[in-house]
Amino acid sequence: MKPGKKMRMLCLMTAVCLWLFARTSLAEEETLVIVIDPGHGGKNLGAQYDGFVEKEMTMAAARAMKEELETYENVVVYLTHETDTDMSIKARARFADEKNANFLFCLHFNSSEDHIFYGAEVWVPAYGELYAAGRAFAEIEMQELTEMGLYSRGIKTRLNDRDENYYGILRYCSEFGIPSALIEHCHLDHDRDKVFYQDGEAQWEDFGRADAKAVARYLGLVSAEKGVDYSDYPHITVEVNEEAVRPDKSIPDVCQIELQNLDEAQGRAFIRIRAKDFDSYIQYYSYSLDGGQTFSDLEIWPRPVWNQSEPELIFEVDIPFETEISLCVNAYNGFDVFAQSNSIKIDAISVPEPEPPVYEEVHPKTLYESAVSKQETSDKKYLILLIAFLGFLMAVIFCIMLRMILRLRRSSRRRRRR
Repeated sequence: MKPGKKMRMLCLMTAVCLWLFARTSLAEEETLVIVIDPGHGGKNLGAQYDGFVEKEMTMAAARAMKEELETYENVVVYLTHETDTDMSIKARARFADEKNANFLFCLHFNSSEDHIFYGAEVWVPAYGELYAAGRAFAEIEMQELTEMGLYSRGIKTRLNDRDENYYGILRYCSEFGIPSALIEHCHLDHDRDKVFYQDGEAQWEDFGRADAKAVARYLGLVSAEKGVDYSDYPHITVEVNEEAVRPDKSIPDVCQIELQNLDEAQGRAFIRIRAKDFDSYIQYYSYSLDGGQTFSDLEIWPRPVWNQSEPELIFEVDIPFETEISLCVNAYNGFDVFAQSNSIKIDAISVPEPEPPVYEEVHPKTLYESAVSKQETSDKKYLILLIAFLGFLMAVIFCIMLRMILRLRRSSRRRRRR
């Protein structure tokens, strides 16, 4: 082979090799590694309530989430554990690091000590770019969960006494530099959330598919199989701050009530509440009729978006009769810290006297005409009965006479024959 031809062949082979290398490198760059961590496992059961066990629910959701994400292109999905195993938190984060994960999603179901809270929430790392990544994902995740009908408890951070991320999975993932988020789907111990999980595994899998959709939107995934393209899905812009994004441990700054109206006849009071937390938002309220000894169930405070609450609301409450009332309200912020309002005294309301029966005034002439009409009706009834009786009597007499005539005719025929 001539030297020039050899040189051209060498250049061509070099170009092909460079192209293949570039294509392989590009494919490796575009392939995203997602790790899903089903919370709890083995002897670590997680929350238990009314026969439901958290570790079983998280595994069902995680498997459905993995299956759904694998319908998208250029993704590899792993579960930290695929069997019922009690795996340490650090081992879960180390597994994600070994897989070079682009993001770890930890799945949980919630409960509260006094069984009073309800709704979904997402916990994210408190620092820097990891906070920004977690927060951007959590915004999309909360949108998915609220569209399912769940109440949003918000997107939150939590720190321990050493100013580290409180939740181990977020803390260890942060040490490995892996973006992460911990999803608390709903509360097992509250009736408001029970409707979302009580039908069993099919509903738990629905949570996993919703999580997968949020991940696909956040990562801009494409699925020809599903016919969806999230490559241009909008994300919020989160400012990166090296200082910790701290939880609000202070009570709400404002919590005041006033009596708007009192309907004594119905035993109902209309109360205006003003509540504000300058570092957070108001998410629940409850009221007491006995000066704060006992309170109602938590009610939803109106919020146009998850981290902004309306400054006031008016609610109505039934007031028991013959009982003096001392009414006050608790307003809870986004981190479940509450402030108690002033008290309103409402004197005992007497049971309303029953209203006397209302008689319609009738003109004497109308009464006379009514009486005459009733008498005529009565007379007609008697006349009809009399005619019926006479008709019956005549029919009986006719039958008797006919029978006698027939007997006489028979008797006459016998005599003739003789």
